[in-house]
Amino acid sequence: MKEHIDTITDLLLGAAYADKRLEGRELDAIRSMLSTLLGTSSLPDAQEARIKAFNPAKHDAAAAAASLASLSEEDKGKLIDLVASVTESDEEIDFAEDEYLRAVATGLGLSEDEIAGMTIEVLEEEEIGKLFS
Repeated sequence: MKEHIDTITDLLLGAAYADKRLEGRELDAIRSMLSTLLGTSSLPDAQEARIKAFNPAKHDAAAAAASLASLSEEDKGKLIDLVASVTESDEEIDFAEDEYLRAVATGLGLSEDEIAGMTIEVLEEEEIGKLFS
């Protein structure tokens, strides 16, 4: 999934902005997730620049996710869990965040039945590292 780091960064940032409020905890969670995915202790400058330049008004979650539709089912599940973890990092999940998560799942090619039957897991920081080991 490292080869898709820019798209994953955008999807995670979109999740943070889904409720129209960006919390510091959400950015911290995103940085931690991306560092873990990349296997680095801190984010590369390119990812920091991408975070700073992100424009939520221009972000299309379904289109970004659709570009990752060729991922394995396992990787799609990991991505959904990461997005869910970002939406939960502010300790509030609202309808806009749920709608965002559904847009990502639909973009990944999941059917309504798959989405409805999906058990989404909000991951703790130590669990995120296990996803990519």
